[in-house]
Amino acid sequence: MITTSAFGTAPDGSAVTLYTLENERIAVRVMDFGATIVGIDVPDADGVREDVVLGFDSVEGYIGNDAGFGMTIAPCANRIAGARCTIDGAEWELVANENGNNLHTDRAHALQQRMWDVEVDEDACSVRMTAHLAHGELGLPGARTFAATFTLAADGVLRLEYRAESDRRTYVAMTNHAYFNLAGHASGSVLDQVVTIDAASYLPVDAQLIPTGEIAPVAGTPFDFTAPASLGARIDADDEQIRFGAGYDHCFCIDGYRSSGLLRRALRAEDMASGRTLEIRVTDPGLQLYTGNYLDEACAKGGAVYTRHSGFAAEPELYPNTVNTPGFPQALCGPEHPYASTIEYRFGTL
Repeated sequence: MITTSAFGTAPDGSAVTLYTLENERIAVRVMDFGATIVGIDVPDADGVREDVVLGFDSVEGYIGNDAGFGMTIAPCANRIAGARCTIDGAEWELVANENGNNLHTDRAHALQQRMWDVEVDEDACSVRMTAHLAHGELGLPGARTFAATFTLAADGVLRLEYRAESDRRTYVAMTNHAYFNLAGHASGSVLDQVVTIDAASYLPVDAQLIPTGEIAPVAGTPFDFTAPASLGARIDADDEQIRFGAGYDHCFCIDGYRSSGLLRRALRAEDMASGRTLEIRVTDPGLQLYTGNYLDEACAKGGAVYTRHSGFAAEPELYPNTVNTPGFPQALCGPEHPYASTIEYRFGTL
């Protein structure tokens, strides 16, 4: 079942619509501003539903919000060193919005801050959103079309398919920036929640959080989540990488990557108090774990206050700065190679 409701007004004057995809297991709310996940209601071990995604009660909270709660980050997620890249011999310049580098393309004007067109498929319990960019817009080549399809399966799995096409080669690296708290979005710190990440390696960063180009083993470091560990177990470790991020803000190299788009488990999270679990499956090579190190929202959903570590973001992605790092898995989008990324969010109980 899909229902709609008004959710406020976008900066361009457009009426924003909230789409609720619901079945007997869960309810998912997405809006057409930023192709954004606004909320996901899932049951605990006793069957009591709670919203486990951080966010706001109307679109106004999302406008200009740097945290990017639940938004589709596009065309390029994460960081690009020097806010520039070279594609087919031509240099392209993006907005320098973080220490001379580029973060999330343009947090004020990129697709996470624009209206998307919507098609609804009631039979499939699916909403498909599309957006367009002209050649050169947001600092990158190509007349580009982007799509985000949210599908709620009967078994309660939320499937998110990102696609992009371009009339010339360009850089595309989309992700969703949802923050999760499996105890409930207003439940405070997530540091007791237990996480397993299927990654034998991660990407060390410099002081500006740009990957150094090294792919390093997690063994013997605070980044080893190959066995279950709480998010807070090593977050205060005396470790240079932890200090750089003020906690976790790093990309994990998810095991088993194939350029053909193999869907595999990236992360499992468990909240022992509620019994809720989340499994994220991805086709991308990486997953950025961010432990909400700078969250500070005084007026969130239902009057909630979000502070440091009130949620964790787990962002499937190409490796940050891939376009400038030949040693990373490359995936330029173009007429012969459309962009594709699939994410599955699987909720359950212990």
